[in-house]
Amino acid sequence: MALDLSSMPLLSMLKERMGWLSARQNVLAQNVANSDTPGYTARDLKPLDFKDLLNGATRNAQFTTGLSATDARHIMLKPMHQSGDYTDVSSPDVAANPTGNTVSLEAEMIRVSDTQAEYQAASNLYAKAIGMMKTAIGHGG
Repeated sequence: MALDLSSMPLLSMLKERMGWLSARQNVLAQNVANSDTPGYTARDLKPLDFKDLLNGATRNAQFTTGLSATDARHIMLKPMHQSGDYTDVSSPDVAANPTGNTVSLEAEMIRVSDTQAEYQAASNLYAKAIGMMKTAIGHGG
């Protein structure tokens, strides 16, 4: 039986976090690209709620079963929940300038840098967890 590592709560939470950070980086890039666009309002993603993230990860650990098409004796495990829907919210950095734009390049670049560092940390944790699992099952690290 194949083990779906992404269904494990820790890995599921890290995967969700990295997905959110990636989506946030896209929103922040749009803000930077529109820093001179008249009337543009800076955007950001609604922060992930740790309690909701934890509940979602434990829900992902519960599976439905179905027969695999390759062999009638195999049981296929499928996660019950898919994630990736993040809420985009208005997040003006500064009061609107005379053109109505609310993007501060300095504030956006700080957010971009923080998001990049958080993504790298989550990615490192994910890689370490996979490495520990490989070591535990005897496939080296």
